[in-house]
Amino acid sequence: MKTHSRRLLVLGLAFGVFASNACHGEKPHPSRPMFATVDLPAGVKRLGSIQDPRITESSGVVASRQYPGVFWTHNDGAKSYTLFAISREGKALGNFHLANVVVHDWEDIAIDDEKHLYVADIGNNDARRFLIAVHEIDEPDPKKPGTPLVVRRSWELRFPNAPFDCETLFVWKGFGYVVSKVFNDARAEIYRFPLTDQKGTPFTLELVAHLKIDSPVTGGDISTDGKLLGLVSKSGAWVYRIKGDVAKTEKVKPVHTKFKHEHIEGCCFVPDGLLATAETGEIFLFTDPAFHPAK
Repeated sequence: MKTHSRRLLVLGLAFGVFASNACHGEKPHPSRPMFATVDLPAGVKRLGSIQDPRITESSGVVASRQYPGVFWTHNDGAKSYTLFAISREGKALGNFHLANVVVHDWEDIAIDDEKHLYVADIGNNDARRFLIAVHEIDEPDPKKPGTPLVVRRSWELRFPNAPFDCETLFVWKGFGYVVSKVFNDARAEIYRFPLTDQKGTPFTLELVAHLKIDSPVTGGDISTDGKLLGLVSKSGAWVYRIKGDVAKTEKVKPVHTKFKHEHIEGCCFVPDGLLATAETGEIFLFTDPAFHPAK
């Protein structure tokens, strides 16, 4: 099919979705276009759109390890205190409220094998914060919406040198990992902190690896077996075969699927690839075989 005809077809489908939503009383958020991207590159498919109008800027996403088919996401920013459950295609499944914590800039969410979720209050626009924080909560039952989310543990984190912005958190083998969000062609870096109980003094982030990614990294996830690390940025997605050792990201060559999208924010592994959400509401899947955790 010629490019012009394909674009007309996609735009027609977009109009059909808009009309269908309008008939059911659904109004798209004014800052969320129905289709931010018309032509998708090879290795990327669109799964759907986030349907809950309260999710105006999906900033992080993670797949539940207790409840099949459930994904957890949240809004970006200081006023974000709600955890949302959605399906793979974006259907709303419930929401929960953080009960006993002050959030400055919620940018990502992580998960472990012990039924915990981790709230990443790590955003640092213009590098103005000298301390960032991560909070541990018990993963709620999506069938019991409205249950208050109580923070069980928190970690205050300081930067080893000058403060930097970061929007990515993942958890692996007793450590939390954050990735610097870089600008002006700088290279991203991975830092870690121990998930041990904190006693008064903030933990200083420890440098683990220098990456060759020079596009702002906005989300990441590690596969359940620790073999793959996936990252997304404004220029696409990367996957590193690390075999349980995060430091290997500095040495191994990643697989990169190019996909220029200014609003990609969160990602998580699913059996058939790396799922990613955008602030504009779209849900994408990076399908290259290298992105499959089972491969």
